[in-house]
Amino acid sequence: SSNIPLLPNMKKAKSIIFVLLSLVVTITAARAQDSTAKGFSVGINLGDPLGVTMKYQFASANALDVGFGPDYFGSPRLQIDYVWEFNLFHSSVTSEYIGPGLAVAFGKGVKLFFSREPHTESFANQEDNGFGLGGRIIFGMNIAPRNSRIQYFMEAGPLVAIKRIVDLDLDGAIGVRYSL
Repeated sequence: SSNIPLLPNMKKAKSIIFVLLSLVVTITAARAQDSTAKGFSVGINLGDPLGVTMKYQFASANALDVGFGPDYFGSPRLQIDYVWEFNLFHSSVTSEYIGPGLAVAFGKGVKLFFSREPHTESFANQEDNGFGLGGRIIFGMNIAPRNSRIQYFMEAGPLVAIKRIVDLDLDGAIGVRYSL
């Protein structure tokens, strides 16, 4: 069995990580000067993509969600969503959100599934998709226990991917974030 590289180009990955860290520093500095900002949180995203997640709550009902990691769409994948939060259940513990987003794929995609084709049984398949761009609409729910800095979330929505062809996929994830 062969290993599937998650980051096909380390130089490109280092550049992306540098940009993300610069974004974190810029957002943190802007938050320090803006008294209406609700917070910045970081965490783990299990799903699309599998990796890290960052959320910047810049108003009581508006936030930017960023996800980065390997994915079927491309590895690495960077996504940015602009979400509006609302309180459908009138709860102090849960809130819901919806919003548009952009997903950018930078390399080979990894699909995790079991294939029973003769002589090629595997739990993972790698496709060289190259660069890809996609638009998505995400719907999710936050669960933030009272007096806790931890926030759990789950989300799902369609992704219209533009690579060699236009493709409709479904994104979904669960995860946890810690408020800084």
